[in-house]
Amino acid sequence: MTGPRPGAVLILSLLVLFTLQPAAAREKKEKKAGKPRKAHELHLYLEPQGAMVYGEQDEFVFWESSKNSNDGMVSKLEWQERNMKLYGGKVGFSFDRLGAEFQIHAAVKGESGEMYDSDWLNQDDVKTHYSINKNTLNSCFMLSFLTYFDFHPFRNFTQFSLAPTAEFAYKNLLFSSDNKEGWYGIQDENGTYAAWNSGSVNYYPSKYAVLCGIDYEKIAFYGFLGVRTKLDLFNDRLHLALGGAVAPYVYAKAEDKHYHDLERKKYDLYNDFIDVFFKTFKGNFSTFFDINDILSIGLNGEALVSLTSRGILNQYDGRKEVWLYYDGTDGGVSEYNFQLGIGLRFNIF
Repeated sequence: MTGPRPGAVLILSLLVLFTLQPAAAREKKEKKAGKPRKAHELHLYLEPQGAMVYGEQDEFVFWESSKNSNDGMVSKLEWQERNMKLYGGKVGFSFDRLGAEFQIHAAVKGESGEMYDSDWLNQDDVKTHYSINKNTLNSCFMLSFLTYFDFHPFRNFTQFSLAPTAEFAYKNLLFSSDNKEGWYGIQDENGTYAAWNSGSVNYYPSKYAVLCGIDYEKIAFYGFLGVRTKLDLFNDRLHLALGGAVAPYVYAKAEDKHYHDLERKKYDLYNDFIDVFFKTFKGNFSTFFDINDILSIGLNGEALVSLTSRGILNQYDGRKEVWLYYDGTDGGVSEYNFQLGIGLRFNIF
């Protein structure tokens, strides 16, 4: 029995080669063209991050008896966030259209601009006390967990996706201020304070007294609901994302210590307990470029604004060692900040 002729084998081999080559090229082209993901795809990535933060944390005291135009505000402390360096990372996981992201960040201790302390003790629009203080960030710790459901609203434009999001976030930061200088209006015989910028003030530091500084700690829990869009370009090599969210509820606890001595052992304590409803908003963006299948590099940013909210204020008198509670007195908080950072993403699978 004779075997196949060499000419027939060669012709058959060429037919198989030309049949398989277009199929492989077509498969590669479809992959680059951004075809919809296959069902039940599993993805995991790790992303070390670094960021800079610019913003401000504010705290307030309100008296119902005050007649000023600032809704009864009699005290305001403005804690600047300047040159805050955040380091941390993100873990991202997705299965089919459902995904989750977990982030954790901490800040490096260092100078953080200034803290401005203002009082309106006459309960009108005349500022009576004002001081400028060196602000130091002692610590900052943040974490968040976000989940989303990704879908393509346009059948013929699968490079674009839309995702509703839900996020829980936690923040704990601690500032410490050291006084530079202050102007405190002097009371007249009627008990009225002079304006801080008048000629009738006590200036600190003086030969006889200094201001001893203030510590401030804030703890906040955020619950956000939002939406995020994503656009994949250049054969799925460039990824652009834009999102926004509102917090239906935020719980904030703020505490500051006004020290009586330079050793910071004696102090008056002010505690604020604030419920914030639908007054906190944020937006974010990111752009990532795939260097290869494993490594991506990108830029991300986020802006957050929380409008002034009022709540319970408790005061501890350190000299008398008693807690004080005043009817018609509220504490308050607000904040705004913007952060810009870079990330290096490792696509595990």
